[in-house]
Amino acid sequence: MATAQRTPPKTPISQTQSEPDINSAVEMSEYVNVSRSKRRRNGTSPQGGTNLSLQDVQINNQDISRTLAEQTSLMTKLLADIGEIKSQNNQIKASNAQIRETNEEIIQSMSFMNKQFEDMKKEIEDLRKDRQLQQNYIEQLEKKILDMQHMSRSSGIEIRNIPQDNNETTSTLIKTVCKIGEIVGLPIPESNIRDIYRLPGKSTGPTIPRPIIAQFSTVQTKQSLLSAVRSYNKEQRKEAKINTGVIGLPGKTQPVYIAEQLPPSIKKLFYQTREFAKNKSYQFCWISNGNIFLRKVEGDKQILIRSEKCLQDLSNKHI
Repeated sequence: MATAQRTPPKTPISQTQSEPDINSAVEMSEYVNVSRSKRRRNGTSPQGGTNLSLQDVQINNQDISRTLAEQTSLMTKLLADIGEIKSQNNQIKASNAQIRETNEEIIQSMSFMNKQFEDMKKEIEDLRKDRQLQQNYIEQLEKKILDMQHMSRSSGIEIRNIPQDNNETTSTLIKTVCKIGEIVGLPIPESNIRDIYRLPGKSTGPTIPRPIIAQFSTVQTKQSLLSAVRSYNKEQRKEAKINTGVIGLPGKTQPVYIAEQLPPSIKKLFYQTREFAKNKSYQFCWISNGNIFLRKVEGDKQILIRSEKCLQDLSNKHI
């Protein structure tokens, strides 16, 4: 680029004018010093222009080829990865379709099972109601049987601990019962005894004979004898209560027990009631006309025990 430097004139200029051709004016002017300066060449610029050898071109071609090969490899790998991703995506779609199908089958199965469960639940409820009806019916039948058994035994007593004689007869047993009546102050004519016998079976032990059953002609005779026996035993000392010695039977003196004739089921219930009264501190437990009663203390209301369930209900109240 040319740089123009102006030298002041030696003589004053009286008049100035404009030159259209500045370059010509500069060249012609003796007062203008013109010099050119070039831009310094960069060190990386090739000397003397673009002189590339064949070796440089080959090297550049190899670099380009290597770069292209790497890019091609990367593109190939990328395409392979994309293909694999697509394959996996298709597999996932197929798996999701199977899962949806399976879920629908599960939903249908659950609906079917739920319906089956509801039907079974209803059936069980119906069976429960039917069982309750059957249970109530069974209880009614049992009560009727007990009533019939009680009616058949309504005038009978059971005498336990009377020794058994090998030559024992019905007449001997009748005289024993009449003797007991005389002791307690209640004479009993033999004609009032409708039937008398020992219970069948073996004795429960070598010293415990089989009980005697005496059937009276009236229930009143039975009740009067039981009441008289209770009064007599209550007034006597322990060793003077009714026993084999007082009755006049030979052998070792043993206590004699007289009670109502009861069905086996009532006997079992009476035993359970006595055990319950002992454990729960009930002061009174007795039986009258086949009915079992409990009383906590003197003056309390008596409780009728009809079944084991009554004992269970009472036990729950004490918890």
